Amino acid sequence: MQIRYLTLLIASLWACTAQSAPVQVVVSIKPVHSLVAAIMGETGDPTLLITGGTSPHIFSLKPSHAIALSHADLVIWIGPDFERFLDAPLSNLAANTRSLPLLQVEGMVHLPTRTGGIWGAPHTHEEEAHEAAGNEVTDPHIWLDISNAIIMTHAIEDALSEIYPDHAVTFARNAEELRMTLSALGTEITSQTAPVAARPFFVFHDAYQYFENRYHLSPLGAVTVSPDIRPGARRLIDMRKVGKAQDHLCVFAEPQFEPRLLQVLTENTNGQLAYLDPLGSDIPAGPEQYAQTMRNLTENLVNCLTQP
Repeated sequence: MQIRYLTLLIASLWACTAQSAPVQVVVSIKPVHSLVAAIMGETGDPTLLITGGTSPHIFSLKPSHAIALSHADLVIWIGPDFERFLDAPLSNLAANTRSLPLLQVEGMVHLPTRTGGIWGAPHTHEEEAHEAAGNEVTDPHIWLDISNAIIMTHAIEDALSEIYPDHAVTFARNAEELRMTLSALGTEITSQTAPVAARPFFVFHDAYQYFENRYHLSPLGAVTVSPDIRPGARRLIDMRKVGKAQDHLCVFAEPQFEPRLLQVLTENTNGQLAYLDPLGSDIPAGPEQYAQTMRNLTENLVNCLTQP
């Protein structure tokens, strides 16, 4: 009897210890952090690295970020082609810290990166060579396809459940609810974008290919393939010429970057400058951030494209 009591007591103490162990998860960008937060629910709050409007293309880690990474059991990010600032730090973390680069998750829809400029038009050799030097094979903006986001939820749930098995039931329940929400969101966006699918537009940098592909939109091109690659004057002249030939053309800037170059494309033309934010930088971090980012992106795009 005494032995059985001690066995139950030890098991109870072990369960309490396991349940009280903090869930230490670090996530790179807001949209992915939102998915992770929704799945974790009340088990803990994932740490977000990029909290403000800074682009991952130019972000640098702070000492507080290094501390968070050193304590993490799991780091969830897109991958080294996107968050280059994480590549070296993650290689130096403890062996028991797991890294989950979502770009490498099986089943993800992958699209090749495109060059900047007018898509389908010839580029100068200088522009091609310059962009190829910083051009990744796969476009990393995978979260803008909701089907990819749903695949991410499976990978995130599996990783969390493997590291924190005591919370696996909670993770599974929250992940299933999230997938239902995302599926409904995809249907909502399909109906909103369908009436403007054939309307042309330019973007600042090629961040929206997954969104464009999913909803069959009609982009004409991008000023640059990446914000850290400055376009040549010839490209801007060619894009302005194409823009002037349109009855109405939306040119989408991003709040993280100076819109001066895009103003050149719209000045004295039928072009209209508007904003898209693929990261939802001004939306508070949390479980609702991903859906709100996608809704804001859809609303801003549709509002501009429906202008006479």
